[in-house]
Amino acid sequence: MPTTRHKIETYLNDEEKARLDKLTRQLRLSRSELLRRLLMGERLPDASDFVAWQGIRDVLKVNADLARLGNLFKLALDELEGCALTARLTTLAGEIAATQGELKAVAREIRTLVQPSRG
Repeated sequence: MPTTRHKIETYLNDEEKARLDKLTRQLRLSRSELLRRLLMGERLPDASDFVAWQGIRDVLKVNADLARLGNLFKLALDELEGCALTARLTTLAGEIAATQGELKAVAREIRTLVQPSRG
């Protein structure tokens, strides 16, 4: 199937090529995508967006670790019968669930700050 895209060739000196390559690495875009966005006046990613997205991944990783810990506590609760440890584990499980909720809220808040508005 033929493409509707056109290949454009250009010549750059060593300094210009190095600058283009540095910018593509910083923005995590291909040369073609970077030049297309510049030509069309589209938004370029902000380097701080990458830091924020990494923060979201880190928060979600901690959330997953807490979920595993909560599941282990639940297993311990199911195996124990009517002792003080059961009450303490129940309290800890509730605290873990609350922390998970806070982490998810933080991840959502960061995502709304870095995600481009649609519409």
